[in-house]
Amino acid sequence: MNQSDRTQRAPRLDVVIVNYNTADLLIETLEDLPRHLPPGMDYEVFVADNASSDDSVARVRKDWPDVRLVEMGYNAGFCRANNAAIREGDAEFVLLVNTDTRLFDETVPSLLEVFAEDPAAGAVGPRLEFADGRYQQAAAGAPLTLRSYLSWMFGLERFAGRFPFLEGTYLTRDHGERRKVGWVCSACMLLRRSAIEQVGLMDEEIFLYMDDVDLCHRLGAAGWSTWYCGDVRAVHFMSGGERRKLGTISPYTVDSITRWFVRHHGARRTAVLRSAGFAAHGARGLVHGSRYLLSRSERDKDRSLLNFRLARYYIRTGVEPFPAGRSPRDGETK
Repeated sequence: MNQSDRTQRAPRLDVVIVNYNTADLLIETLEDLPRHLPPGMDYEVFVADNASSDDSVARVRKDWPDVRLVEMGYNAGFCRANNAAIREGDAEFVLLVNTDTRLFDETVPSLLEVFAEDPAAGAVGPRLEFADGRYQQAAAGAPLTLRSYLSWMFGLERFAGRFPFLEGTYLTRDHGERRKVGWVCSACMLLRRSAIEQVGLMDEEIFLYMDDVDLCHRLGAAGWSTWYCGDVRAVHFMSGGERRKLGTISPYTVDSITRWFVRHHGARRTAVLRSAGFAAHGARGLVHGSRYLLSRSERDKDRSLLNFRLARYYIRTGVEPFPAGRSPRDGETK
């Protein structure tokens, strides 16, 4: 095989980045990408900007003329912005990357291997870790059902190695293996374009959170597989659009779960999920609160307040869904 044949057969990649008021992180991402994509890869970068009020757009225009800028005109949310950028490209594979995600040299080549090995693979994601290398449980998990959610909520997922039916909605075991899962996190997700064209792009009724669970759910229903590569790393700082204050968490984290769950599993099962969430997070809040009284550890105080707020959100979040054209409060972003 000559060099031109290899070049013709090389996979093409569209890299899609959604931005909302994260100018510094966005520029860092654009600087970091070329260092960690395979040498000679044919790729194009698309930035979908949700009407940022910072200098994100100006900096991209000035310093990154080759980047395809998709200006949404308003805070359209994570799903609408991703979809708009995906539609602009035509590459065989689409890499979704958050502005608070960083790749390693092996990340993209290893994820592409899965598509080469499994023609039915529609989505694949890596092991996500925090900046200090700690494992991030929100990287992947089993399909979201009442059983998988209760298994995760009450810590039964730790026994899933012996009893696979206990696989949880969030994968708590850092096993370092490649395996089929129910979903992978869209902070770093590689997609096969033909698969998402078949099942449809992200659900634009979802403003943020649950976009990945929903997309992988539809891929699975259509016969496509989702792979989690526990042996492949990417860094996800989390909360790039809003640095979380101690003891706080967005109500949309729970609201998106319960809205999606009632749509797919009905009101009765959702009532059980809400009750379990209230009980489990309330108990965790008490445990961390007790530890704080003994240790005065800020970490225990943070975990206690956060869990109490989550428990309350399972009863009522007080937020409403976002119709098209309406923006959330400042700082609410993926």
